[in-house]
Amino acid sequence: MSAPNVQPSKAEPKTYFGLGLWNVYFIGKFALAYTGYLRLDLLLNAAFFLFVLIPVKGKWLHRLHALVALVLGISLLWSESWLPGPQSILANQSGITGFSVNYVVQLAWDFINFRMVGWGFVILLVYYLLRDFVRVTTITALYLVFLIVQPFFMAPAPVRTQPAVVAEATPKTPDEILKQASTGTTTDAVVPPEEVETWYKTFLDYEKERVAQLPAGIGAKDTPFDIILLNICSLSNDDLEASNLQDHRVFSRFNIKFDKFNSATSYSGPAALRLLTGACGQPSHDALYDSRRPDCEIMNRLDSLGFKQHLFLDHSGAYDNYLNTMRTQAGLTATFEQRKFPLKYMSFNNEEIADTLSVLRHWNRVVTRDKDVRSVSLFNFIALHDGNRLPLHSRWEAFEPRAKAFLDSLNTFINELEKGKRKVLLVVVPEHGAAVRGDRIQTPRLRDIPSRRITQVPVLVKFIGVDDLPKNQIHVTTNTSYLGLSTLIGRVIETNFFSKKAGAVPLEALVQDLPTTHMVSENGQAAVLEYKGRDYMKLNRGKWEPYGG
Repeated sequence: MSAPNVQPSKAEPKTYFGLGLWNVYFIGKFALAYTGYLRLDLLLNAAFFLFVLIPVKGKWLHRLHALVALVLGISLLWSESWLPGPQSILANQSGITGFSVNYVVQLAWDFINFRMVGWGFVILLVYYLLRDFVRVTTITALYLVFLIVQPFFMAPAPVRTQPAVVAEATPKTPDEILKQASTGTTTDAVVPPEEVETWYKTFLDYEKERVAQLPAGIGAKDTPFDIILLNICSLSNDDLEASNLQDHRVFSRFNIKFDKFNSATSYSGPAALRLLTGACGQPSHDALYDSRRPDCEIMNRLDSLGFKQHLFLDHSGAYDNYLNTMRTQAGLTATFEQRKFPLKYMSFNNEEIADTLSVLRHWNRVVTRDKDVRSVSLFNFIALHDGNRLPLHSRWEAFEPRAKAFLDSLNTFINELEKGKRKVLLVVVPEHGAAVRGDRIQTPRLRDIPSRRITQVPVLVKFIGVDDLPKNQIHVTTNTSYLGLSTLIGRVIETNFFSKKAGAVPLEALVQDLPTTHMVSENGQAAVLEYKGRDYMKLNRGKWEPYGG
């Protein structure tokens, strides 16, 4: 009997089901969120989890599903991180496109957190060891469900009663209202974002009305002196501490130090604009680029009092349209003569950066030509900007040796000024910090979010040619910004401070009741402020949330 003719049946397409390696993705995100490096969007994560779990038949359909999942997974992870989003990148594209390829590559490499990469491999190894014995997908799913339902079972936060306020202590001026709301004690309670937004708008409205008091004119017998504004890119109080340079000898040589000066931004262009328009209250970031206000322009107001303007840069002023922006948005009229100074560094955009001390010494050659003529000089230095490297080197130079060299040059310059015959008001006012050490929100060297570590800068004032000043340094311990600094300059002029060897008035009188400015900092796509003892941030014009850095 012949064997039956059996037709071979077609193999059923293999069905792909389960998370597989996506377990590592979710577990890693859970760990990062727990430690504060991510903010999980539970709804989107649940939707993505279900998408990955969709059973797929066939090899090619499985590959397409995996590709789509990869794109979605990376996009979701990026949106939940604190990295700059597309809006921020587009807003700063003019500056980013100027970066050299070498700088971009090194920046990307330095952003890699090898400790996190190591923990990622540990999670991957544990997954492969357990996947044959434990249903890892079930555990991942249960934990995700726990995160989703947990808020519904948490006990409501206890109501915090505020102490009664007597009628006599009720604040009556806008400044007192702002101060009462912004300097409360830190509590565990998080303020609703609407309340923070209301305070922020009140702050901006109040600041619009503030203008620094400068004298209307200068007496014929007033002692002439020069004003030097050293605007330094990338130097914050935190940078100095991170680099062990907070006790550099040059700092003790200044007569006045602002301990809580807020530069109000973490980028160079806006910082320079805020300095040059600092004779008024603090505007929003967008308002910086609106129509000009001549009464806010400190250089031009000093010019009207007889101070001749000068400008000195250790760079060309071309990057990010720096020089043109200062002229069109802040009314800077000082001429800029680009000279061939000794080369110190090559910048992050392959531009030559001049030797700091050579630029400082050039001031003596320019200003001393005009005897008995008052002057106001703006210096802008980028020697400390991230990514600068020594000539003929491909690797960027670390911050600490560059900062030390800069401070040494400043110290030498002060020595030379003191040997000269001119009376000088020397003001050091950095633009922002270098973000030498980051936090959970931002990695080191990233300045997209203007956090306190980046915007609190060492502002210092020294009177040269006034020999009998007390040796003890005066500290301004209140929250201040450019309005307070402009007011101090006005008081120096008004009191004819340089007319006496010990100063026309005590130093304490110069800083008494200087205008304070609450801690509010902004870039184009991010803002940080202090409210009731806690720092809050807003990204991409979203809602205010606690800064967890």
